[in-house]
Amino acid sequence: MPALRSALGNSLAGAQGKTIADQNKIDKTMAPGCAIGLYTPTECDRHTKASAERRAELK
Repeated sequence: MPALRSALGNSLAGAQGKTIADQNKIDKTMAPGCAIGLYTPTECDRHTKASAERRAELK
C-alpha cells in the first residue's frame, strides 16, 4: 500500500468540492490514479467531465 499511497498523494483530505481549490485537490488525487491505470479510461473520462462541469458551476 505505501507505493499506492505515494502515487495518489494526500491532497484529497479535507476537500469538499465547494471551491475551485477543493476541485484542484480532487483532480490532483485522481490524476495519478489515471496515470498509473488504477482507474479505467472510462472512469477517468467521467471524472474529467464531472470536474469540468463542477468548475463551471463554481465560477
